[in-house]
Amino acid sequence: MLGRAAYQNPELLIGVDPELFGEDAPVADAFEAVEVFMPWIARGLERGERLHDYTRHLHGLFAGRPGARFFRQVLATEAVKRGAGLEALRYAIGLVSR
Repeated sequence: MLGRAAYQNPELLIGVDPELFGEDAPVADAFEAVEVFMPWIARGLERGERLHDYTRHLHGLFAGRPGARFFRQVLATEAVKRGAGLEALRYAIGLVSR
């Protein structure tokens, strides 16, 4: 079940392009993937969208890493608040060990 695995551990998708097409991975790891995603989130926030609209899809991003539980907790408690911004996401990312 690739769909379920991808949702629960999306970092595994970074290796799909190299494996299937022999191309370079689009990003090095989940940390870089979030950095690349942040400008999209920022534009959405400027349009009045909520941070949670984006972060609800990131809960499994750091699965298995130390700090992943705290990352999820911050997203579940802080990213849902009205007016939450990228600082909440950056704080959550800072709780995860590289």
